[in-house]
Amino acid sequence: MASKLILVLCPLLMLQLISFNACGLRTEVKRADVLKEGRGKIMCLQETKWDEGLVEKVQKEWKGGIYTSNGTGTARGVAILVPEQLKETVKLIYKEKAGRIIIIDFQHNNENYRLINIHCPNIEGERKDFVRGLNKWVTNKTNCLIVGDFNICLTRLDSAKNNTYKNDTSRTELNKLMERNNLIDIWRNLNPFKLQYSSTWYSQAVSHPGTNQARHCLASEVRRDRAHSGWRGRKRQRPSLTALF
Repeated sequence: MASKLILVLCPLLMLQLISFNACGLRTEVKRADVLKEGRGKIMCLQETKWDEGLVEKVQKEWKGGIYTSNGTGTARGVAILVPEQLKETVKLIYKEKAGRIIIIDFQHNNENYRLINIHCPNIEGERKDFVRGLNKWVTNKTNCLIVGDFNICLTRLDSAKNNTYKNDTSRTELNKLMERNNLIDIWRNLNPFKLQYSSTWYSQAVSHPGTNQARHCLASEVRRDRAHSGWRGRKRQRPSLTALF
């Protein structure tokens, strides 16, 4: 079951941003379900497992802009899908061949945003280097959003009861990134002591109780006073995190 996080950008015209690990989005039925849910929103997908042929199909199925980094074969892959009304404001900033990161700039309500969608490596050393490399993309960006599958538990509250909260050099690197660029984990900032998770892995945890929280939404701290977050969703569906700007 895919994990999902929802971010809502406001105030004049509400704009939602949905981020989740799709665990493969190759079948027509699954794509139709996801694209219907994302209609009129920005969608940040991880592990799409797309190739160029599938991207062409998605372009026919989605009304708006599509920006992808497909990775190799049928592994990995990240994508950002934007609604039609936002398409003209989007500029593709960076994509790499490994299918782990894609970056766009866009405008909403006369404000500029940088959106970074990532899927961090599983191996700690590679993950540390990957996170360190994000610094050049977020420096001096006052409205910066980083979403995706980090494969990092930021706090002990993000670690499942049955799992050990281990030392992780990539976590240290991520905390440095956040401090250096004035980024906050939106949900955790508003719920600092809550034993719940700042991403929507819960439906996975129903069948895999040792699952850790590893998905976050980081945003520029200057937006702290305009942020609101809530939790919704049922056990067997994709629950969602909502942040309001």
